[in-house]
Amino acid sequence: MRTDINLGVNFANIKMKNPVTTASGTFGFGEEYAHYLDLSRLGALVVKGTTLHPREGNPPPRIVETPCGILNAIGLQNPGVDIVVDEILPRLQQFNMPVIVNISGDTPDDYGLVAKKLDQSYAAGIEVNVSCPNVKKGGLQFGSDPAA
Repeated sequence: MRTDINLGVNFANIKMKNPVTTASGTFGFGEEYAHYLDLSRLGALVVKGTTLHPREGNPPPRIVETPCGILNAIGLQNPGVDIVVDEILPRLQQFNMPVIVNISGDTPDDYGLVAKKLDQSYAAGIEVNVSCPNVKKGGLQFGSDPAA
């Protein structure tokens, strides 16, 4: 295998060794897959939705198989930004890759508070979730309104 090929990219001022990333919401916080995949080979890891406070998510069933794929309605289950910043992101540093955190909230102020907490963390970037249709309130309410 050739090792002299440079696949590096610079996306939104985030330097990645290649353009391969995970999609938010599909790969948890990454650690769950470390024994299946060498995470350090990824260009970046985009972790699941993170909110200001912990969320349990929707009650089961949350995943349903259909003839054409899978539908899910997890409901932004996550431990909250403080746990992500204090525990999860420091553990992800060992994989030597940028981590982009998907953020969500109930109000625009929630988004700002989560982003502020991530600003001084290991996170290389923030992905703003304004389209999650399976929560009762949040980004979809103002994400679908251009004036908001």
